Amino acid sequence: MAFAVPRQSGEPLVFDQASSAMAYGEVRLAAQCGHDLPEGIGVDRNGRPTTNAQAIVDGGSLLPFGGHKGSSIAMMIEVLAAALTGGSFSFEVDLSNHPGAQTPRTGELVLLIDAQHTGAENFTRRIEDLLTKVRASGQSRLPGDRRYENRAASNARGIRLTDETIQQLNAYLSDDA
Repeated sequence: MAFAVPRQSGEPLVFDQASSAMAYGEVRLAAQCGHDLPEGIGVDRNGRPTTNAQAIVDGGSLLPFGGHKGSSIAMMIEVLAAALTGGSFSFEVDLSNHPGAQTPRTGELVLLIDAQHTGAENFTRRIEDLLTKVRASGQSRLPGDRRYENRAASNARGIRLTDETIQQLNAYLSDDA
């Protein structure tokens, strides 16, 4: 699920997160590296809890974040992004058949709201007020802050790749040729 809202000053406030306990891409990386995961992330293809990342990739499933409340949010996303759009529900997709960043063709819903037409006055100023209070409460980082910092660093210094990663990328290129 993703969410973005303009701000009066600075970059937009952006959320981009999975409704599962961990993003599937992180689980795939853990599986590639042979790392175990914390408890509560997923189940194997038989529905048994597992910390084995490869077991989740090989037909298992990710669990929702936040217990029953997170499960409700995940269900809401399924309704909006799959049922409403005619896309595949997450349980209908075997992600083990979708290597790398290839899409499993699940649904997607984009909802755009123009605050000028909602009766909200001073919308972006109110967003700044909210973010000021959030920071004052002790929250040192807002959603999206790390992404903006990483983008600035990448633009300034490039993206450092290991020799292994370069070999993997070259292998993908030669597979397509």
